[in-house]
Amino acid sequence: MASNEPGDSPAAKPAGRYRWYVLAVLTAALALSLLDRQILTILAGPIKADLGLSDAEIGLLYGTTFAVFYSLFGIPLGRVSDVWLRGRLMALGLIGWSAMTMFSGFAANLTQLVIARMGVGVGEATANSATYSLLSDYFPKEQRATAIALYSCGVSFGLGGSLWFGGSIVDLWQGWFGAGGAPLGLKAWQAAFVIVGLPGFLVAALLWFVREPQRGLADGLVQTETRKPFPVFLSELLAILPPLTLVNLIVHKATRRVWAVHLLVLAAIVLCAAGLIVFTNGIVPAAKRHVLFDIGGFQITGHTVQWTALGIGLYGVFSWAQTLRLRDAPAYALIFRSPAMLGLMGAASLNMVLNYGLTSWAPFYAVTTYKLSLARVGFEMGVVAASAGLIGTYLGGVLADWARRRSPRGRLYVSLVSMIGSVPIAPFMFSAPTLEIMLAWWLVLGTIVTAWIAGMAAATQELVLPRMRGTAAAALTLGMSMFGLGLGPYSVGLVSDATGDLHFAILSVYAVIPFLILCMLLAIRHVGATEANLVARARAAGESIEP
Repeated sequence: MASNEPGDSPAAKPAGRYRWYVLAVLTAALALSLLDRQILTILAGPIKADLGLSDAEIGLLYGTTFAVFYSLFGIPLGRVSDVWLRGRLMALGLIGWSAMTMFSGFAANLTQLVIARMGVGVGEATANSATYSLLSDYFPKEQRATAIALYSCGVSFGLGGSLWFGGSIVDLWQGWFGAGGAPLGLKAWQAAFVIVGLPGFLVAALLWFVREPQRGLADGLVQTETRKPFPVFLSELLAILPPLTLVNLIVHKATRRVWAVHLLVLAAIVLCAAGLIVFTNGIVPAAKRHVLFDIGGFQITGHTVQWTALGIGLYGVFSWAQTLRLRDAPAYALIFRSPAMLGLMGAASLNMVLNYGLTSWAPFYAVTTYKLSLARVGFEMGVVAASAGLIGTYLGGVLADWARRRSPRGRLYVSLVSMIGSVPIAPFMFSAPTLEIMLAWWLVLGTIVTAWIAGMAAATQELVLPRMRGTAAAALTLGMSMFGLGLGPYSVGLVSDATGDLHFAILSVYAVIPFLILCMLLAIRHVGATEANLVARARAAGESIEP
């Protein structure tokens, strides 16, 4: 095993006050990631009006163009977090996504916004894998869900801040420069992107100097292997980006059977994507289809981009999993051959389809339904979203740790109740006669639906070895973002464009609930044995672990 690189100064033990400082910095970075990611929800109205976009195209911008690149680059960057300095990796990512958020403020059309959102996705892909891995090394098992819950409160700060700051900046900017003379000619929504992108550079400086703890020390499975990050990143990139994926199979001397499965899956993805492009372009009125390019009469619309991007994303995920099996059989076995892990990833992905479908459209729904200003809706919804998220996330973590002490399945029962808890509440929330009543329901709903995060994340970290935690977090984030962000906001927009009924479109996402429950029951059934037999299963898959 190689020694640590220069500059990698692991703590002798994951203890003391410093761990709480690290947690605070990581939480600030998470808040900024949600701020930069979510601000588009409160800006949807001005962007639609200025660029003439449809609901599905707003869903595409908010969800798919961000999610696919966030998901795909989360794979190689997750692997880098397993072998390099995690604080510095996150610092570089934060600089990148802050810069691309500011670039969004200079976009003049849908194409430029698509490119900017892709860049934000790549930058933010550094965050979750490295963070979960760091927290697992700074905090012992019995405190891990609580630490992750506190970290996850950054989601609430970022979500609330995106609504509050976004709405306030738009109204202030219009008041100051409504008659013209705005700096750089920026419209109000453009200025919002530029302003919220600035704080990221300061937090990136703090992340750069975070001390690297010794991997696995908190679990008694110390692993000190450290490798150069860029070869690891490039190697992983070969596994996800077509047509380099084909070269990657040659490099790893794939068998004929592997080639056959690979090409069969590729053909199936292409056919499904083509069919969905034709279908969605057919059900949406021509007035609501924005043509990005016209190539010899073939029109590339937002729906073409949606299903092409999602197809590339799914192909990249499959190719990566295949490659992981060829070069790291133990990691593949513990992540993709574990019913408990597969159940958790499936449930988390479906839950995010539901949550993003609801939360991405709630601000726009409130503005258009109650005919109120962006500043008022953004402030009131932001305060409620932040409050509900803080309460729900923290209580969820505490309850998950309490339940975990009583049973290996305990924290997953907490997550399951959280995931299905919004079912009887959402119809009342989206039928409220006033904003105040809607917000009262949202406070209840938001508290319930954020309580699942900590238990789920902690459970996945304990089903793999310490050296695989970044990869496992990347795999979890992959499904959550690829399906949750890639399908949730877009599907609501698509149904809204096709039916003309946004209320019905938002509630239609509850169709995923039966499948979500089945996935969680699978995970609950297997999680105890899977965790108890972790070392034995790793050895059986070829991992070398000293007794």
